[in-house]
Amino acid sequence: MKGTILFAVFAFFLAALPAAAQDVIGDETEIPRGTVETLDDFEKGNYWIWAAFDWEQWGPEKLSTSARIASTWFSNGRHSLECRFKKSAPDSDHIGTYFMDYRWNFSGSKYVVLDVHNPEKDAFLLSIIFQTTDAWNWDETTAVEIAPGSHTLVFSLANFQKNLYLVNRVNICYHEKTPMNGRFYVDNIRLIK
Repeated sequence: MKGTILFAVFAFFLAALPAAAQDVIGDETEIPRGTVETLDDFEKGNYWIWAAFDWEQWGPEKLSTSARIASTWFSNGRHSLECRFKKSAPDSDHIGTYFMDYRWNFSGSKYVVLDVHNPEKDAFLLSIIFQTTDAWNWDETTAVEIAPGSHTLVFSLANFQKNLYLVNRVNICYHEKTPMNGRFYVDNIRLIK
C-alpha cells in the first residue's frame, strides 16, 4: 500500500514536469538548424478558437470542442494549448480544427515546428493548414501520426513558399483514427528560416 502511494505521488510529479526529451517526427527526424521565430508559446494568453457548428457551412460538424490555455503539460514556459475533441458521429466530420487569425508574412520560413503531447491511449493524425493570400488558399501539410506521449513535429514549408507572404490563418487539424473523446496539448509553435 505504501509503495503504491509513493508510486502515485512520483507519477503525479513526473507528469507535471515539462517535456524534455521528445522524439522528432514529421518531415525531418531532427529539428532543423536556422533562425527560429516563435509563432505562439501560449504564455501571453489564448488567441486560438476551435471550429464548431459555425463551420457547418463548409461541411459536416467538426470534432473540435475547445481550445484553452493549460498548465497540465508544457514544453516551454509554463503553459500550452489544450485542444479537446469528441468522437465522431455518423453525420459528423472526422476532423477537429483549432485556428488563429492574423496577417503574417512567413516569407523565407522553411519549417514549422511544434511540440505535441497525446495523453490518450490511442494515436491520431495531425496536420497544419495555412490559409494564405487574399484568396485564402488552403495549404495543408501531410498529416503525421501522433502516438501517445510527447513529440516534436517538423513540417516542411517547401511546397508553400509562393504563398507565405500573406498568411491569414494558421490551423491545427486533428484527424480521427479511432473514435474517442479526448484532448491533446500543443506548445512552442515556431518557424525556422
